[in-house]
Amino acid sequence: MTLQAIPENAMGRLRAAKAAMLDRKDTREILEAKDEVIARYSPAFQPANIATIDEDVLRSFLYFENNRHWSGLNRQVNRVCADMPTTRAALAHLVDETRPIADRMQPVTDIKGMGKGIITAILHVAYPDQYGVWNNTSHDGLLELGLLPETPRGASFGERYTAVNEVILQLAAALDVDLWSLDAVWWFLHDDAEDDDTDQPAGTALDTPAPAPNAKTTRFALERHLHDYMFDNWDMLDLAKEWDIYTRDGEPEAGYEFRTPIGRIDLLARHRTAPRWLVIELKREKSSDAVVGQVLRYMGWVKRHLVEDGDTVEGLVVATEGDPQLHYALDVVPSVSFKSYEVEFRLKDSPNFKEFAKP
Repeated sequence: MTLQAIPENAMGRLRAAKAAMLDRKDTREILEAKDEVIARYSPAFQPANIATIDEDVLRSFLYFENNRHWSGLNRQVNRVCADMPTTRAALAHLVDETRPIADRMQPVTDIKGMGKGIITAILHVAYPDQYGVWNNTSHDGLLELGLLPETPRGASFGERYTAVNEVILQLAAALDVDLWSLDAVWWFLHDDAEDDDTDQPAGTALDTPAPAPNAKTTRFALERHLHDYMFDNWDMLDLAKEWDIYTRDGEPEAGYEFRTPIGRIDLLARHRTAPRWLVIELKREKSSDAVVGQVLRYMGWVKRHLVEDGDTVEGLVVATEGDPQLHYALDVVPSVSFKSYEVEFRLKDSPNFKEFAKP
């Protein structure tokens, strides 16, 4: 894609998002933090130093209060730092400019927790003028504007990032912003009205106040909490006995908020042994029958674009409970099932001082 190929309506929306970004004091503070963050972390991410990077330095970068730009990277900090010798070697390979960028991704994508958001943030800070950040927010923005580059089926993560980065570089030049600033622009492009929960009709759980938690069980206040809990603790769930979160060409978090042109799949999984796919839709509190259509839509997309001959696609709705409408709908859609969840929260008395002080 060349600069001339970027549609004017897309550029118009990006210019409006840029203006909105510059009107916000909190965002201006993020933009102004660039030099400080680059000065602090870029030296540590250079080829001569990253092979011996201190664990505390890497850990600190993954927290928003230090990187001043990306929240949520710290969710994977323990996984990323679990085996520091392997992580250091993979990162050294990632920032080695003697190799094409498409060839440098494989070792780092093998590190558990090292998704595209962390990988490209490190690349960006190491080389601020060469590599843009490809995370869920920028991906959604490119997709919404029709600027997400098409890559051949089976393209590696590195090949896909190379194509995305070329578009990001062109957009930054066209908007006359640096790559750090462009990454903030995407936040002001996102339209919350397109959230998948708009599939819910009036009068369902979205319009119903959350029940007060009792002493025994408390519910996730937001879908995001349930979403992150299931992803972060997948190996502890019964589902993990049969299913793995989908990975794509070395991208370990591909199945987390899997982006499609028709919406975001909360979690996408593949069976460990059988040619089966699982689309998981998460809902806070009670769920109604509208979610069945949403799941079937995603299942249809997966069937059309991801499965191979002989693969089957199933759906799973997860919520605290389902209303009668949902259960009647599921009764005639055997490929979609339902599971409810509970989260226990208990306060326990701590040991008294004498018990605590026993040798």
